[in-house]
Formats: sequence, structure tokens, C-alpha cells
Amino acid sequence: GQAAGRAGRALLGDHPGGLCSADLAEYLGKSAATARYMINTLCDAGYAERDPSGRCRLTEAPPWGRWGGVGDGPVPGDPDPGAVLAEATTELYRRTRQRSYLVRRTSTLVASVTDSRGHQGLARLPGLGTHVPPHHAHALAMTKVLLATSPAYREAVEGEPLPSLTPHTLTDLPALRAELANVARCGVAVDDEEYAPGFATVAAPILAPSGRSTVALGLSCSARRLALDGDVLVAAVRAAAGR
Repeated sequence: GQAAGRAGRALLGDHPGGLCSADLAEYLGKSAATARYMINTLCDAGYAERDPSGRCRLTEAPPWGRWGGVGDGPVPGDPDPGAVLAEATTELYRRTRQRSYLVRRTSTLVASVTDSRGHQGLARLPGLGTHVPPHHAHALAMTKVLLATSPAYREAVEGEPLPSLTPHTLTDLPALRAELANVARCGVAVDDEEYAPGFATVAAPILAPSGRSTVALGLSCSARRLALDGDVLVAAVRAAAGR
């Protein structure tokens, strides 16, 4: 993702009038799919934008790449993003006493669990390792909020099979799109036994100024706890991510 971002920014910098995906594919000698991926990566991170004609141009001041997009690192004097995000994960755990997670989209298809907080004996979400594969992203709240805010990630995942991980998993593509539209409006996602039987997850995006996000903050709990205290848990996730 970072290599594609750097190459794309350089190319667009040489073409102030912008490039469409077909122009970019011809210029690079690459496939149309590769060109679309590069443009989606740049737009997703806030480095570029599409005009009404569909041409892609660099933005004046890309604001967010250093927080997990295609940027080249933190700006001197800014707080360290890793420390800020780790603090958010700890804060969510302290508020809820439920296992809390930070999930970062590291490429168009891969989301990584980069941080987790929870006391000894607190149940872990079954099946969740260090990465969320694309064919599981439709079932987990942390990746649902990233799908809702990232056109590139959503397009890539929609091209994958949507397997049923539990009897509650949403596998119908139009229904998933409707749910993601609702997540985008509400700013929070919930999975109630969609990813693992007996478990639920709640998550909110940590938003860039562009309105998109490559980072999600969330928690896992028992489905029973969600049924009893869902409003409280959703409010805690919203507050921690917003702060």
C-alpha cells in the first residue's frame, strides 16, 4: 500500500491536470485493476480526490496519511500516533472492562489487530488472530466500520466470497451494503454473534479529517452482555473513538 501510494503521488505530481484510471494504466503499462487500486489507495488516504469528470488529482494538503494510510511518518511536533491510539484502546478497556482492540487496515485487503487490552481470564474472541482475512471482514464490527468508511476496502471485500461464520452472519450482498450505509450514518457497528457464537463486538472508526478511516476501535463481549448493556457499551465505544 505504501509503495503504491508513493508511486501514485509522484505520478500525479507530474500531471497537475489529473489522470483517470485508464490514463494511469497506460502510463504505467499496468492493468486497469492495478491503476484503480492505486487511485483508490490515494483517495482513501486523503492524498487525492476525483473531480466530476472522474480524473484523479492530488489534494492541496493531505492531512491523514501519517495516521495509517500511505503517509511517510509523523510530522515533527505532532503527538506520536501509535501512543495516542494505544491510549485509546486502554481507555476503552478501563471504561467497559471488556476486551478492547485496535484494528488497522494495512492494505486494500488486509486488516490487522495491532493492539488488544484485557485482564487475565477475560474471554478472547474465538477465531480472531493478528489479521482479519477479507472473507471474514463482513462479520466483525471492527472491520465493518472500516468497510463503511473506505470505498477501496469495501470494493475489494465485496469481490470476495461472504461465508457464513455462524447462523447469524450476514451473507447477502445487498443487505450488507444496506447495513454498511447505516453504519456510515450512525458511526458505530455491532456484530451480534455474526463472527463467533455467543460473542458480540462493537466498534467505531477513528476518523480522518477527510471522513474516512483506516483505524477502528472496538470491544468484544458475550452476546448476553450486549443484550443487557448494549446502549452503555455503544456509548463507551463512541466516546473513546471520538476522543
